[in-house]
Amino acid sequence: MAIRTIVSTIDGLNGQVINTIQGLTAAETIIGTVLRKNMCVGASFINQATFSLTIPDGTVATFTIPNTGGAGLPPVGTTLLPTFSETGGPTAEITMVVQQGAGVEEENWYAGVDFTVGGAGNRTLTFTNDFVGTNKVATITFSYYDPIVANLSFDTKVMANNCKAVATLDGLPIILWMNGIQAQEIKAGVTAGTVNAVVRALITDA
Repeated sequence: MAIRTIVSTIDGLNGQVINTIQGLTAAETIIGTVLRKNMCVGASFINQATFSLTIPDGTVATFTIPNTGGAGLPPVGTTLLPTFSETGGPTAEITMVVQQGAGVEEENWYAGVDFTVGGAGNRTLTFTNDFVGTNKVATITFSYYDPIVANLSFDTKVMANNCKAVATLDGLPIILWMNGIQAQEIKAGVTAGTVNAVVRALITDA
């Protein structure tokens, strides 16, 4: 018997938690399931966070926001998103406040008008008109899903039903099903796959 663990990652575009099976082999059969006592329905949505950008001196046509998670920068892996209202609809695009050189009056720039966003994580900004000057000042405001797996909140109770009992082995609650997928003892047939949010691990006959 083997326990195949699950590793979670986050889709930065929609906050979905993707749970990938680890160590699976094509020859083994899934004979049991370890359920979570609490699951996470998705990553936290961060609404209208503002970050400072260091734009080089001179004439700049494009700028890529560093993906380092450094001080004053967006977290590593963040994808820039439109701002959403409480009802779920977009209300405003990504915005910037800029000064094209020290002492120059501040300007409000808007995505789709004064600049476009693209590239990996929507981090590359292309300016409609060049961003010019020395000692520029720029901040950018946008929404994103928290991409850090350690910050996921497992706060949704899992209600196990349609099962004989729960067995705890090595600290893992193992559901003993009366029928359904586990009664079928599914042959894996592949070496990669995902599970839904309630599954903590799979038990196989390996």
